[in-house]
Amino acid sequence: MMPNREGLFHAHPVDIGLGETSQNKLLQVVINYRLFEELVEGQWIDCSAENLEISGYHVLEKKDHTLNTTTIDALKASLGWDGADPFWLQDNVQILSQQPVQVKLAIEEYEGQRSLKVKFLNPYGSRGGGVPKADDSMRRNVANRLGPKFRATAGGTPAPAPKPAGKPSPPKAAPPAPPAAVATAEAPAPATMEQAWEEFTKHCPPPKWDQAAIEKEWFSVLSQLFPGKQPDQLTPGDWGVMLAEGPDKILPF
Repeated sequence: MMPNREGLFHAHPVDIGLGETSQNKLLQVVINYRLFEELVEGQWIDCSAENLEISGYHVLEKKDHTLNTTTIDALKASLGWDGADPFWLQDNVQILSQQPVQVKLAIEEYEGQRSLKVKFLNPYGSRGGGVPKADDSMRRNVANRLGPKFRATAGGTPAPAPKPAGKPSPPKAAPPAPPAAVATAEAPAPATMEQAWEEFTKHCPPPKWDQAAIEKEWFSVLSQLFPGKQPDQLTPGDWGVMLAEGPDKILPF
């Protein structure tokens, strides 16, 4: 059933495909969202019983056929895409459909017709209602200051399996370490994901860092330290490395 109201919702991307717009033949990602929570007076309320679904049309090109970086960045932050191959989104739909995201619905008017549209796509749990847009000055500044670092980090490797958005769910409890186990000087002491997250967020103070920015940087650092691994595959030893080394890899905001 189509939603009948504007608002901020949590949703699952239950189906994803690629196509072209009817005008200008621009490449777009079409995502069918199934809504399950609505933000009402500051509280997330379960709305899954309403069976609300809506399609979002995320155009990857501008009219001049340059890339629409705002849309691409939103898809990367929300779905764990590396931005290299758009067909990765369609090919990984079975996994991505289990990953919650956040969508903002708003009424738009086109040629005299008003309809409800997916206005913004955000990571799950984001506190923002939209996607900030960089101006030309900021683009030049970032390209000059950080461009080489981003290219070196990307390395041309294919995207790993999708990463969950939002604050990570606690991993299954690990068995206690034997009494004789002692951390060596070469390796950090074992830790839990919660301990690593708590230490990480201490280095991302508000208001410079909002929840969405922290989560994006968290997964970026995880992918640097443990390439090819999902968070639920990490051991207490890995979380100890994240606790000890992760904050030093945070890019200045």
